[in-house]
Amino acid sequence: MKITQKIVNKIEGEANLKIYGEDIVEFVEIEFWQYRGIENYLIGRHYMDALVINPRICGICGHSHLFASAKVIEDAFNLKVSKKAETLRDITVGLEIIQNHLKWFYITLFPTRIKDKKYMFKGVSLAREASKIIALIAGQFPHNSYIVPGGVTCDLTNLEIFKIKDMLKALFEKVCKEVIDENLNSEDLNTFFNTLPKDIGKGLNDFLVLGDNLFFEKNGSLEYLKEEKNSSLSKNVLYKGKFFEVGPLARNIENQKINDIYKKYRDSIYTRISARLYEMVLVLDYLIKKIEEIEINEPSYKKYDKKSGKGKIAIEAPRGSLIHEVEIENEIIRKYNIIVPTQFNLSSSTKENPSAAQAVMMNEKIEFIDTIFKCFDICAVCVSH
Repeated sequence: MKITQKIVNKIEGEANLKIYGEDIVEFVEIEFWQYRGIENYLIGRHYMDALVINPRICGICGHSHLFASAKVIEDAFNLKVSKKAETLRDITVGLEIIQNHLKWFYITLFPTRIKDKKYMFKGVSLAREASKIIALIAGQFPHNSYIVPGGVTCDLTNLEIFKIKDMLKALFEKVCKEVIDENLNSEDLNTFFNTLPKDIGKGLNDFLVLGDNLFFEKNGSLEYLKEEKNSSLSKNVLYKGKFFEVGPLARNIENQKINDIYKKYRDSIYTRISARLYEMVLVLDYLIKKIEEIEINEPSYKKYDKKSGKGKIAIEAPRGSLIHEVEIENEIIRKYNIIVPTQFNLSSSTKENPSAAQAVMMNEKIEFIDTIFKCFDICAVCVSH
């Protein structure tokens, strides 16, 4: 049997694929060899340091790591935040999802089939519009620090809220016109699939959602999660002893339009990509309605005096369910653990019991592997945390 070593880059780092088979893939081992040890670096530090360190795990979804860091501390201290703070967090995290999806589609995925830089510039330009709105609330992008345990550090004026409303509506119109509309019409998606079969890349057909921020509804509980070592420096993640797929398809599969595609193509690459693109429309529509709920006189932050506790939470980040777990004693971190979405999707197991990414590549032509692999929106640096 022929074995091919393939290093895949442009995934916020790189991964090594060990491909078994010649023209058709029989099996693939997935390896990550980068390691940074951020969880160990946090031990012995003040819990507020996590708000500065954890967002540096990733340059694309750092906001999600900030949000998760604050929420897990709030869980440890049993803190509640105001509705105003929840709304502002939803807006910034939702916009991070949008800018991530744009960069993934046009910068990471599109070049696997079409070598035209105009699409890359298009993605960057649209993503910049999302980042500008984040900056109005959070002060900068990326690696802002406006989310803190107890709420947020900003107090918007009425003028700023009106400006954000207008910018959200303008971005919604641009996405619908230039990327994908409310009826799932997309010229760029059709262009991408001109020479690519829509029914390839079917996987496990098992989906998991553990976070419930934005409009997402969880279908699982954190108590059933388990991490296991694999042959590389990453860790496998199982839920009730099984591998699951996380991400936009998992959290939007009950949406009628996505479900119609799913019924026709199942969990294929086309369904997976369509769900990620259409999620931008759904998130923007939600945020436009959500900002109307802001009560400007409501407090942005609530004081607290807790110093010790244990917490474990999940949020839905751009690539799927993100889990943070902490133990704090007299304001000092004694334990910190992070499970990222790419760990779920890119676990590396056996041919008889493959992970989501391994399953989608099996029995497919080797020429399609790069595209199929990247349809999960992989983040190697998050795995290397």
